[in-house]
Amino acid sequence: MEITDKRFFMKFNDAAGRKLRQQTASFVERFGNLSDEEDEDVFRQLSWWLWEAEKKSPSKDVGEDEIVRGILAYQTAYQKELNEQNFHEAVYYLSEILKGPNKKTMTVAYRRVSVAIFNERGRRIYKPPESEYVEALMTSLFQQIRQLIREEMSPAEVFYHASLIHLKMFLIHPFVKNNMKAAILLEKWFIAEKLGKVYIKLPTEKYYCLNKDRYNVNTLLGTAYNNVDDSRSLPFLLMLPEALKIEDIGIETD
Repeated sequence: MEITDKRFFMKFNDAAGRKLRQQTASFVERFGNLSDEEDEDVFRQLSWWLWEAEKKSPSKDVGEDEIVRGILAYQTAYQKELNEQNFHEAVYYLSEILKGPNKKTMTVAYRRVSVAIFNERGRRIYKPPESEYVEALMTSLFQQIRQLIREEMSPAEVFYHASLIHLKMFLIHPFVKNNMKAAILLEKWFIAEKLGKVYIKLPTEKYYCLNKDRYNVNTLLGTAYNNVDDSRSLPFLLMLPEALKIEDIGIETD
């Protein structure tokens, strides 16, 4: 599966793309002219949802330190262009903090160990590529992202390719941890590069968190990276536009 692949765009456009011009205009109207204080509040709420989304089960226990580090990741995406170096800086803020002499885990670097995705019963359901292929795969991913950034696109095409970027990165699983958080941020960062920085505030975190079961099903396109069936990707691609419908991004602490 390549993020430049346009084979599934017509089906995506028929299902969701034709509504995107109006939906994106409404989103920009809601979030495009916020004060600095309002922007920070939005980023606080999105950060809460970002950390909550990656948890295996809802805990609604997101600490202030996590929220602050999430805000720093969003600010990196908001202020800097999308490239691999700046992406690593944002992922650094999303990395786990250790207790002890080391301040950060190695989750900010591409993994050098094998990982797998397991279901709630502990059965392995997906095997990402071996670690020796990860760096080359991510280099190729960012080369293709640069290519897409240079292309003229409609809003529907932007959302389509952003979803493919998210899915491709999640399937590579380049980090030991935080792959979902990083994929969500990368997806929005691409949209922001194409349509404007306001899209860093798109509440995809909340949408994916509240639809985690669908997310898990729709990202499971094979049992291993080398047998992914990209013809099954449309249900996942259609999730991203749904985030435009979220009007209340408030956190849930009850």
